[in-house]
Amino acid sequence: MVRQSAAAAAAKLARGTLALAVRRVPWLSLVLAAPLAAVWVLFAAANFVSWQRTEQPTGLGATMLELTIAVFFVIRRPAVVTSSSPLAWAATAVATFGVLAGRPGEEPLWGLEPVYAALQLVGLVLALASIAALGRSFGLVAANRGIRTGGPYRLVRHPLYAAYFVTQAGYVLETPTARNVAIMAAVITFQLVRVRTEERCLGADPAYAAYRERVRWRLVPHVY
Repeated sequence: MVRQSAAAAAAKLARGTLALAVRRVPWLSLVLAAPLAAVWVLFAAANFVSWQRTEQPTGLGATMLELTIAVFFVIRRPAVVTSSSPLAWAATAVATFGVLAGRPGEEPLWGLEPVYAALQLVGLVLALASIAALGRSFGLVAANRGIRTGGPYRLVRHPLYAAYFVTQAGYVLETPTARNVAIMAAVITFQLVRVRTEERCLGADPAYAAYRERVRWRLVPHVY
């Protein structure tokens, strides 16, 4: 009887744990991740074909960065406050994943392929450091998931977006087609819009207001 009661209690606990885990699965994120994964695969495949043809790791840093961002998008923490602005959502989509519309084509500008490949990897490392500082406070659309001020956030308020710029610039210089240049121009424009919408979203938080007083630069120290 005691064993049966213990078994029943264990089964009940297991069912409760499973139900709690199911409730915590970010289903919306998984649904949104499906088409994103398909676009990423097309981007990665195009660069891999170019890699085989040229024997150069075309777009390696950009491909890895986009994969990293997509993974953390799925496991991110729910926000306390999220922007409902359509502009904020549109800016996030283009600024974060717009580069996936790019494709390899022309030869690297001035033949400096190793420099541009290294630039992409530098951006990737900076992005990883920024994500590590954020932890599960990482997000895409402007939202308050808790204020983080460590790591690269001691230098600028949006180091992850600066990392995007570095990696994406390396990719465009590595494959400077008219299409990629146009995409980069759109990405830069919407990234700046994204910075502004995020600043407005977080501005009401006293902790962020104090942080903004300490760290005055958004993307590049002493520049912007």
